[in-house]
Amino acid sequence: MNFRAIALPAFMGLSALATPAYADEQYFGYTYSAELLGKGQTEAEFWATDRRGKAEGHFDAQDYRLELEHGVTNRFSVAGYANLASHHIRNNDERIDRDFALRGLSAEFKYQVLSPFKDGLGLTLYAEPAWSRIHGGGEKGTELELEFKALVQKNFLDDRLIWAANLTFEPEWEKEREEVSPGVIESEWKKELKLEVSSGLTYRVANGWYAGVEGRYASVYPDWTHGLHREASAVFAGPVVHYGGKKWWATLSYQPQLFGSPSPTGGRELDEYEKRELRLKLGFNF
Repeated sequence: MNFRAIALPAFMGLSALATPAYADEQYFGYTYSAELLGKGQTEAEFWATDRRGKAEGHFDAQDYRLELEHGVTNRFSVAGYANLASHHIRNNDERIDRDFALRGLSAEFKYQVLSPFKDGLGLTLYAEPAWSRIHGGGEKGTELELEFKALVQKNFLDDRLIWAANLTFEPEWEKEREEVSPGVIESEWKKELKLEVSSGLTYRVANGWYAGVEGRYASVYPDWTHGLHREASAVFAGPVVHYGGKKWWATLSYQPQLFGSPSPTGGRELDEYEKRELRLKLGFNF
C-alpha cells in the first residue's frame, strides 16, 4: 500500500467540501491539544501512520486507529478505539508480510483542568490503558501499557497562533517467549518505560487552514523499576498542516528522524525507531 500516494490527495480533496471551523480540533499529528468535546458531543476519528526505514534491510509499517470519543461533561471525555497494523519487513533475521491485522484495543480518558479559551492556558490530563497482540516492530506477542499525558495549550493573536506541548509517561509490560531447550518454551514479562516530550506551533494562514512545525523527543528505559538507564532515544521534527471545518477536521504531519542515541548508523537510532513517519488524522463531529 502506497500511503504517500493517497494521503495528500485525500487531505486536499476533503478540504474542498469543508465549512468554517468547529471544536475539539487536533492541530498536530503527534501533539494533542488541550481542547475537549462539549457535553453530549461525539467524535469519530481515523488515524493512519506510515513508518519506514531501519538500519538494515527493508522496513515499512502502517498503523491505523479507529476511535469513537464522547463528551461526558464539558471537562471530561471518554473514548475507545481499535488499533490495526500492516508490516512488510525484510532483513537477515526475519521476513514478515502482514497486510492488515488487529493489533489491539485501547481506551482513553481526558479531564480538562484549565481551558485554553476561558483560562488563558489550557491543561488537560490524559490516561490510556491498552492491550496489544502485535508489537510495533511487527513481532507477535502480548503487550500491556498504561499511558499518561499532560496536555498544555496556549493561544495567541486572537487564536490565530497556537502552541501545544505534551509530556508522556508510558510504562509497558511485554510477554516474551524463549526456547530454553529443544521443545521447552519459557515466557516472562519484561518491563519497559517510554518517555516522550512533544511540542508544536501552528499559525492560521487562511480561513480554517493552519500551517506549522512539530517536534518530539522519544526515549526508552528497560527494566525501569530498577533504575532509569536509557536504552535508546531519538528526536523527530517536521511540518504539519491542519484544516478545520464545521463538522470535521484533518491533519497531516511529516516527522523525519533528525538524530538519535546510540547512533551507529550515521547519527540516527534505527533499531528502536524509524527514519521517518507520516501521519494523517481525520475527525468527524456529530
